[in-house]
Amino acid sequence: MTAASGKPDRPPGAAAGELARLLRRKRIETGQSMRVLARRVGLSAHSPISDYEQGRRLPPPDLDTALEAALDIPGGTLARLRRQALAERATALLGRDPGPPHTPREAVAVASGAGLGDGAAAVLGFVLGVPATLAVVILWAAVRRGTR
Repeated sequence: MTAASGKPDRPPGAAAGELARLLRRKRIETGQSMRVLARRVGLSAHSPISDYEQGRRLPPPDLDTALEAALDIPGGTLARLRRQALAERATALLGRDPGPPHTPREAVAVASGAGLGDGAAAVLGFVLGVPATLAVVILWAAVRRGTR
């Protein structure tokens, strides 16, 4: 962290990039192709390995031990980098406050994206005696009225 700003001194996504570079470097150092590494860790195709090395995806937690063993990476390294990468992604996503939705359609999209489309909106709809989508629109209107 920089002392002046209190922000990390690495750019956003740095941990994901570090994880991707580590996997690629160690695979090359150990002389393994992506196909061989995929087989060694129990994957049926090598495309996930390519995605991990390009930083397009993070390896799932259940592959940590197998990847660390196959690539001679100290235990816990991948889990630590994944946690950092996820924290960086969360900060990047949540650090920007888009404000309240401006239209009922946006409210429905936000509610669905937040997981409210299935549970909370359905419960709210049940309580109000209306469909879940209409309940989200009613909630949106109430929030909008309160922000003016």
